[in-house]
Amino acid sequence: MYEHRSKEELSRGVTKPKLLRQLSNNEMYQLAMYTLDQYHGTSVSCRYEIPPHLVGVNARPQLVNIVESAISSTVLEHPILQVGIADADSKKPSWIQLDCLNLNYHVTWRILDRSSDFEDSLAETTASQLDATYLEIDKRPGWRIVVLYQDQTNFLEILFTWSHPHADGISGKIFHDSLYQNFNTDTKQQNLEGHTLKLPESALSLPPPIEKVIKLPVDLSYALKTLWQEFRPPFFWRDPSLAHWAPIRISPYKTQYRVFTVENHVLSKLLTACRKRKATITSLFHGLALVSLASNLEEKTAPAFQSFTAVNLRRFMPSNPPHYLGLLPDRTMGNYVTLQNHKFSPVTVAQIRSGLAGTDMSKKLPVEVLDHMWSTATAIRAEIVQKLKIGVKNDHVGLMKFVGDWRVQMTDTAQRPRQCSWFVTNLGVLDAIPNSASDQSVTWSIRRAQFAVSAETTQAALMISIMTVAEGRLCVTCSWQDCIFDTSFGEHVVADLERWVVQLGSD
Repeated sequence: MYEHRSKEELSRGVTKPKLLRQLSNNEMYQLAMYTLDQYHGTSVSCRYEIPPHLVGVNARPQLVNIVESAISSTVLEHPILQVGIADADSKKPSWIQLDCLNLNYHVTWRILDRSSDFEDSLAETTASQLDATYLEIDKRPGWRIVVLYQDQTNFLEILFTWSHPHADGISGKIFHDSLYQNFNTDTKQQNLEGHTLKLPESALSLPPPIEKVIKLPVDLSYALKTLWQEFRPPFFWRDPSLAHWAPIRISPYKTQYRVFTVENHVLSKLLTACRKRKATITSLFHGLALVSLASNLEEKTAPAFQSFTAVNLRRFMPSNPPHYLGLLPDRTMGNYVTLQNHKFSPVTVAQIRSGLAGTDMSKKLPVEVLDHMWSTATAIRAEIVQKLKIGVKNDHVGLMKFVGDWRVQMTDTAQRPRQCSWFVTNLGVLDAIPNSASDQSVTWSIRRAQFAVSAETTQAALMISIMTVAEGRLCVTCSWQDCIFDTSFGEHVVADLERWVVQLGSD
């Protein structure tokens, strides 16, 4: 692992500090949302096909032992899963080192009988875990795992859910990649006496804040413009692209969650269509969401829109930087994410609505609307490409250092109009390829991967999360806060996305 110890620590011979470091700017932002009940959890679940010798009731004790041992090995690989948070309600919370983890608290098995519907059970479990909270976060890390297993089947679902201060969405993908490798590696099983995982006694080397690894330059003009947008008087909250149609409501907090999948052969055609149009799956879903909301909301209610894309910042971080030798960003769980904003003008939205006039929305989209949708998808992809060229200059993560108290900041944010109508976050493809060739009779494989997030009361009204496994189905989840609009509205948007994706993949 990467190592960073101060001269003071070395001179004092400190080997096991209780407080490890202050949370980074991004981590404090995420923690403020969690403690203010604005955001609860993020999850990545994978469906693992288990080796034949572990199938059946008689093999279940061995299966449980192997799974929990692999989970323990994965936890020991990632320091951020081994720590709690001290002074969570203060301006300067810190990561705190823990001595051990009680797996009875962190890992739960749900054994389903043959009559149970597995997909319904997964959906129910995902929804409950997304909204769950974490008690005594100064004594326990903010993550949980639920293992779903149905008698006499050759697969199980491992649902990993965590609190965002610990890690971003890509981290869930990294976790499952590590877990997958541990399943397929003949390593010594962990000693879990009393279901307790003993953690290292030496001082943990936590993943460093991004602001400690790379510079995050911010121009004065950009800073002033952003500050004006954040602190302008209510009189100026008249931007037609703001999501006035879905006002921020802090409570009651409950996530509505829906999921659909896209078969691999349909996904292949979608990818071909995206390449032809210089778009991506991410930008395609922006275009489809725009058409759906334009068709489901009246012009006077929503004349224009804004949306967000999650952008992984690991690509801008060097491996093995001088003060953090051993840091490999692409394999490190932590908070290294930013947001890319997109705006859709009243003219663009009006053109889409005009093309939809008189259209039976239960059928295929008309050619004119498809052209607008693809133009939007192409433009979104170009904006993201431009963002990646610029890098971290004038990024909102660089502005976070100017916030003195994130709890105050997020409390104020809750009093303003919602900025974005939807948010697209795409973890891409989980390759699930073993590090080395192994006997297929004892090899684990992943056949399905799913990404989901809880509602964010101060963030976008609709959260669209995307993930797939190599040669598998594309999983798309949509979530929203239960009280901000009728459930039927959210379900209508989800149905639009699913229907149109199938249309595009069938043409």
